[in-house]
Amino acid sequence: MAEMLAGVSAGTVALILLAGFAGHLLHPRVLPGALAAHRTVPGPLVWPAAIAVGALEGMLGAVTGYALLAGRPRALELGATGSGLLFAAYAIYGLYILRTRPSVPCGCAADDTPMTGWVAGRAAALALASVTASAGAGSAVASHGVHVTIVGLSSVVFAALLWSLPPALSDPERSPAG
Repeated sequence: MAEMLAGVSAGTVALILLAGFAGHLLHPRVLPGALAAHRTVPGPLVWPAAIAVGALEGMLGAVTGYALLAGRPRALELGATGSGLLFAAYAIYGLYILRTRPSVPCGCAADDTPMTGWVAGRAAALALASVTASAGAGSAVASHGVHVTIVGLSSVVFAALLWSLPPALSDPERSPAG
């Protein structure tokens, strides 16, 4: 069971990071626009910061996903640890922006989701998933047979749920009161 939890955590983290990277590639102006609205990065550094963040997401997602699929526990541990640090930084940054500039776009995954507690909460949950993947890296890559299928399908489901949670909860037309 521990290997499945670690595997699902690693798969979910890898898929979220790769989807975020793809979103930044497909919509390259969204993250720089959000960073400019946050006013935390000096103007001339907005584009380089956005490029660095996108590249880091892509690299960590690729390393974590590859390590899980190729059965490389040390690489999975490194990728998941890096992902955990990135998501923890996102959670802290999200809370800071939420306190200082509410109602600005989050810049997540190249959509127009506003910065909310759900965005920071998702980042914190993904940081925890990354820690779980890193701690169980050896057992996560030892999965065989039907476990691999369950890990893969579960990772896709959890990634889709975590991906859509903040936008769904920030859309007033989807809320029970709306």
